Amino acid sequence: MASTPEFGSASAATPVRHKVAAFWRWWSGEIARLVPERFSMLRGGARAPLIALEGDDVVLAAPAPGGGEARAVLGPLDEARRKAAVRALLERAGETRTRARLALGHDEALVRKVTMPAATEENLRQVLAFEMDRLTPFKADEVYFDYRVVSRDAAAGQILVQLAVARRELVDARVQKLRSLGANVQGVAVRDDAGHGATLDLMPSEQRGEGETSREKLAQHALLGAAVALLAGALLYPVWQKRETFIALNPIVIKAKQEAEASDAVARTLERQVADYNFLLTRKHATYPALAFIEEISRLLPDNTWVTSLEIRPVGKVREVQVIGETVSSSKLIEILEGASLIQNAAPRGTVTRGSQPGTERFMIVAEARPRPLPEARPVMEAGTVMPPAPAPAPSAAPAPAPPTAVVTPVPAPPAAPPAKSTPPAPRATTPSGK
Repeated sequence: MASTPEFGSASAATPVRHKVAAFWRWWSGEIARLVPERFSMLRGGARAPLIALEGDDVVLAAPAPGGGEARAVLGPLDEARRKAAVRALLERAGETRTRARLALGHDEALVRKVTMPAATEENLRQVLAFEMDRLTPFKADEVYFDYRVVSRDAAAGQILVQLAVARRELVDARVQKLRSLGANVQGVAVRDDAGHGATLDLMPSEQRGEGETSREKLAQHALLGAAVALLAGALLYPVWQKRETFIALNPIVIKAKQEAEASDAVARTLERQVADYNFLLTRKHATYPALAFIEEISRLLPDNTWVTSLEIRPVGKVREVQVIGETVSSSKLIEILEGASLIQNAAPRGTVTRGSQPGTERFMIVAEARPRPLPEARPVMEAGTVMPPAPAPAPSAAPAPAPPTAVVTPVPAPPAAPPAKSTPPAPRATTPSGK
């Protein structure tokens, strides 16, 4: 089928595949015009010269511009000279392989325009063959036909089709006569349709190219095979390159993976050992020693307060500091202990009772120990560096100073009690075992 694209009349409602097909036909036709003659065997007989039979004469239907009419008179010639005359006529048109297309006159073919529904464009050839007896005086099995879509009317949903029809016995007889004259018939066109771009070709596709030489067929097959081989090479070569690259890099990747796994195992082992080593140190540095609480509470409590019991014990996830004693005002002790740096959330527990001395109260205050900030962490390599021993001090006659000792501030004794009353017991501090 030959057709000419009508891009201007196509609308958005036209299926995309129709637009693509029209563009391909137009583009391939334009490219075929630029192909050199020596490669003409690859584009078939679409551009073979048109020749017409007029009695015993063979006439070029479309001679070269300015060349005048080209005619071969075959009446008085024998068969060999007839073939030579036809060959010379085709060579005059630029054809060196005796390829030609049969041109039918206006009285030998029926060309008309018909309007068809746009929905039939996808299977237009089958629809035209079914409607042939309605559109022409012939049946579909009596004629050869071809068509071309001229325009499309999207608003009305119709297409305008140019239809060319010729009787089969006439076409077969003309084709057989040209082949007997040595011409390689590549198609059958209507003479009045020549020069309209992609011309209508009435020859069935299965009969086109009959009579081609074995050399041309071999060249076509060889070039087709070369094209397929090049396409396969273009598709497979990148895959082969990636395969070679993978084979070359695979040992390097495996080695790097093994080294990474070994390094990761060493890192995990080191982290586990560091965690085990720091466990006791973390427990040690996370809490203040009991002596620090005794010093803090002794410093904060006023002089008129006696502590009879100081207990530090773990309660859940925190350490609890419990202070029991006697003082003048137990409510003021809460305010005083809130300013401590080692304990927090001080609150009274139980009821406040009279103390053993006049004007005193017996209290029990419970507070939470503040968490101790851990020392700044250092890298393992830096912590494991062995420092050189410090140089020994030079001998001196003066005695070495004694190490500093803790200064204990004595607690003032309670005031003298009247003879009738006994004195309160001495203060004591108790902690759980191991604290």
